[in-house]
Amino acid sequence: MYYNPYPYFVHPYHYPIPSTAHHLAARPFSQHLAMPTSNSAFPPVDTQKLISSATRIKAIMQQAQLLTDKIDSSQQFAHDLKNAAQLSNKTDVEKLITSTGITTKFETNYTPDNFRIQLMDSGCCRVTLILNW
Repeated sequence: MYYNPYPYFVHPYHYPIPSTAHHLAARPFSQHLAMPTSNSAFPPVDTQKLISSATRIKAIMQQAQLLTDKIDSSQQFAHDLKNAAQLSNKTDVEKLITSTGITTKFETNYTPDNFRIQLMDSGCCRVTLILNW
């Protein structure tokens, strides 16, 4: 018996050939495929908000530096933070974090694998720290 490893027959003309296939002349791109021009539907580029976010995020990153410096420099603080998180004691976790000098708004989330803290600036930007333990 003959074994066919390709059970489906592929016909060479599987898809219909358009009648214009023999015309290989170069055609310009249609308008919807071309790059946007000055009369595009997009507004002009305004970088003011991006620059403002970049400036404001520097302050958030300094706040993140305060927390990571405290964890890095104090074995007792790191122990207390992990212990409070393992016990799901959210108030103690927040007290420990604010004791580092962080003044921005933050949210915490902890799992058996890691500790996440999001430092936020109202409506502007946020920095998420994920520390594994």
